[in-house]
Amino acid sequence: MRVTLLVFLLSFVGFVRAEFHLDAIFEGIDNPWAMSFISDDKLIISQREGDLLLLTILPENIEKAVVEFAPDDLLIGGQGGILDIVPHPNYENNKWLYVSYSAGTNKDNYLKVQRITLDVDAAIPLISEIEDIFRVADSKDTPVHYAGRMVFDSQNNLLITSGDGFDYREKAQVKTSHLGKILRMSAEGQALTSNPFFDNPLSPQSYVYSYGHRNGQGLIILDDGTIVAHEHGPAGGDEVNVITAGSNYGWPVVTNGKDYIGSTISPFTDYHGMELPLVDWTPSIAPSSMIFYQGDKYPELQNQYLITSLKYKRIYVLNEKFEPLPDLFVDNERRLRDIEVNQQGDVYVLSDGDNSVLYRITRNN
Repeated sequence: MRVTLLVFLLSFVGFVRAEFHLDAIFEGIDNPWAMSFISDDKLIISQREGDLLLLTILPENIEKAVVEFAPDDLLIGGQGGILDIVPHPNYENNKWLYVSYSAGTNKDNYLKVQRITLDVDAAIPLISEIEDIFRVADSKDTPVHYAGRMVFDSQNNLLITSGDGFDYREKAQVKTSHLGKILRMSAEGQALTSNPFFDNPLSPQSYVYSYGHRNGQGLIILDDGTIVAHEHGPAGGDEVNVITAGSNYGWPVVTNGKDYIGSTISPFTDYHGMELPLVDWTPSIAPSSMIFYQGDKYPELQNQYLITSLKYKRIYVLNEKFEPLPDLFVDNERRLRDIEVNQQGDVYVLSDGDNSVLYRITRNN
């Protein structure tokens, strides 16, 4: 089944949800990109230009701590900087946090992943260990389309979205390139022999799990192991896909989008051997993150995909069959960057840009 969503239809009266609102609980965050809960009440936030923000969310107030973090090879600019941050599944014992970021120079840059040791319960949270885990094999001279979204599977293996580098989009179809891929590796950054194109431990294609992607910004794994991802198209053609090992998701051979100047990228909207998206947003919504809500706090949202949008500044909602449901927060004035849920089922949303805001979704009385 393929669902095509036309954004203008979503503005019709009645195709919105009014039972929730965004409650601003913390302000003044500097250009955040991602957040992750590392305990019931502790939230770690990455800031693109350096340093991590640790918030302890208490019933009556929020305590803030800044954790200094700026890798020597960090490249800030364009769409680059510090990107995703996720805890190891066994974080409670090993204290490992995984951070993706853009590294190198304007003329020679790439996506990179480090893991750091951070004990957030210490009086002064400090990074005590830093280890390089992985870098994209391809260097490029465009400071955009890094992707960098990460998630761990049930075997503690790490999956990472890698963007196409914008001017290098043809490499999304080249299995020996890391650009335009979802990559899969061990928690130590080693290629897995079970990957679909494994050749030898040092071969770039040995890391490739799926290919034909443009700029993946959402990546989650459901309880049954299903991998769901979304990615930015160009002018049109934002996608949601269920990811299977070895599959080709078409970019740039198959797309409903056009170049930003209006020229045709490809005449094909489907092609033999390439997967069609389950959801296509044309015009683009610029999806930025995603959760699959299974909490008890808001039964109305159970078993639904909540997807933040940069362009239209709202949360798009899909049911289990990837069918559209009424949007949330259509009157919001800020671009929405990330969404997370804690163990109690509370949903938190992070806005984008300077002086960003952390919100908690609250039901209207």
